[in-house]
Amino acid sequence: MTGNARYGSEADLRAIDTVRDAHIAAINCNDSGAWTAQFTEDGVQMPPNVPANIGKAMIASWSHAMLSQFRVQFNLSVDEVRVVGDWAFERGGYTISLSPTERATPMRDSGKYITIYERRPAEPWRMARDIWNSSIPAPGM
Repeated sequence: MTGNARYGSEADLRAIDTVRDAHIAAINCNDSGAWTAQFTEDGVQMPPNVPANIGKAMIASWSHAMLSQFRVQFNLSVDEVRVVGDWAFERGGYTISLSPTERATPMRDSGKYITIYERRPAEPWRMARDIWNSSIPAPGM
């Protein structure tokens, strides 16, 4: 984390850190199953430039398709985490390098994200909503 704001119990913040670390590791290992496992069953993933993936099955399908096309280097810098009851939100930035399997030159991107976490009875914290978008201007803008 980058010297950010953290609000909530230490136990909750550590548990959310664990989910985030597993999310990052899964993407960097091209493990779509481990990435999908970080979401609630009714999670919503909102990648840029495509429709939202609603529910774990759609998240799994999109994540598998994306990771099967690239070798990925992904990192998050967290600016803020706030826990309120059984919900928490996180805001920060990301960097990603996507190396397509059919060519050597990676595509690089950086941007911002918000992740909303949910803790359900007898379950650990999981990602309930995840949205990210690029800070790099579109061509011609």
